[in-house]
Amino acid sequence: MKILTSAICKQGGREYNQDYLDQTVADDGACLVVCDGLGSYYGSEVASRICATNIIETYNRIKQIDAERAVRPEFCQSYVQTAHNRVVDEKEKNPKIKSSCTTVACVVTDFNTTVMSHIGDTRVYFFKGGKLHYQTKDHSLSQIAVEMGQIPLRDIRSHKDQNKLTRVLGSDYYIPPDCDIYKSPLLAGDAFILCTDGFWEYVYEEEMEQDLLSSVTPDEALAKMEQRLLARVTKYNDNYSAIVAMIRE
Repeated sequence: MKILTSAICKQGGREYNQDYLDQTVADDGACLVVCDGLGSYYGSEVASRICATNIIETYNRIKQIDAERAVRPEFCQSYVQTAHNRVVDEKEKNPKIKSSCTTVACVVTDFNTTVMSHIGDTRVYFFKGGKLHYQTKDHSLSQIAVEMGQIPLRDIRSHKDQNKLTRVLGSDYYIPPDCDIYKSPLLAGDAFILCTDGFWEYVYEEEMEQDLLSSVTPDEALAKMEQRLLARVTKYNDNYSAIVAMIRE
């Protein structure tokens, strides 16, 4: 098996781009990361960059020592913990960014075991057989409204508390990421999408399914999804970022 990826990280209608993504892909596995620095906090583009790059660095270091260990859930959690510590260290050195923080979504796989981790409302979607198999649950007040039965999941996109998060990386009160483990081997046709809220707010899950099924490459699928987004955004739309990954023979 091999994994093919395509990525975008765009400013949208905002003055700055506080999203950041990074990835490392090899024949024996991959680590994919997408982060969204919180726009209302100065310097959050620093937090998102440090988080993404540090997770990749830590994963690569562990994988060189022991590839099997690199996909264990406790190590995947430690990648995020280490990134959090690095963000906090940088904030202590630079008081100007003392309030900066970020969301994070991460997929680590060796094709036999896959761990999907996240903090905040940057999402991981996992597709099997052309259908959505799994998606992360946002750490937000609007997700709580879903859990309480007040709104359907689809209405998170327009809910008044959609951008009010209950968990972020780099804050004074660190809560570990949610980690979900898929222990079966990945198969040709499986796919992942990691994306910020500036992306999934405008691209619906059934459309992701359609575009993945009708595309030969992740570049093609991502281009179709971006066209949907651009047809719907307002003038001041958020930064938007995504990684589309497809499993192939």
